[in-house]
Amino acid sequence: MKKILFLSIFLILAFQIYAQGCMEASSDEGVNVVGYLQTQFETKLLENDNESSFTFNRARMGLVGNIPYDFSYYIMYEFSPFQGGPYLLDGFITYSRFAPYASVSIGQFKSPFSLELNTPCQGLHTINRSLVVNGLTFPARDMGLLFKGNYEKFIKYAISFTNEISATDGFRDENSNKTISGRIVVSPFDFVSLGGSYKFGTSPTDIVDADEDESKRFAIELEAKYSDFLFQAEYIRGEDIGSYTTGGG
Repeated sequence: MKKILFLSIFLILAFQIYAQGCMEASSDEGVNVVGYLQTQFETKLLENDNESSFTFNRARMGLVGNIPYDFSYYIMYEFSPFQGGPYLLDGFITYSRFAPYASVSIGQFKSPFSLELNTPCQGLHTINRSLVVNGLTFPARDMGLLFKGNYEKFIKYAISFTNEISATDGFRDENSNKTISGRIVVSPFDFVSLGGSYKFGTSPTDIVDADEDESKRFAIELEAKYSDFLFQAEYIRGEDIGSYTTGGG
């Protein structure tokens, strides 16, 4: 068995960085160009040989702007060839007449599930998100409708109805059911936030006369931030029922 050790150095070069879903144009006219670049040097220490390479962990560029009246758009592409790019990462139009209490977006966006998943890449404390989050939140991005809003700093919510397929692969949904995802976060004090997420979806199976596969996800989160002290914790539980779980899957 090979033992692999990753040693990574990353540099962030960005202009007008925004969290996905929280982005606003700087003016009512014209187009705003945004981007995020994360270069990386990676070394693998193997049993028989060593490897090293310069890579792009993330290389993103997009457009954002406002359309009169109460409409905005957000388009972001991933260009890193090491991540399978180029491909459309996010692309949605938002109607925000009733913001910040409520807004609706349609297109391709990040699923409103999990604290770590919805932390923008420039806000992460590690180079990548944890394996648990990547594994249990797939697909991280999907196509559909997103409703979100907040009341001051006390409560924020988001709920989506999506296809439950990997939107970046360009596949159409193969059934009429839609996946429901939701997240709510309450901040009783300025330095404490408590939240929960839920996700449920179905997908067709190739087995004749079999019920559709089901996927359920549940998460709770806690964040405490005071001065230079930060504590974050999250628990995610997943349950899959159906044909793809047979055979030790």
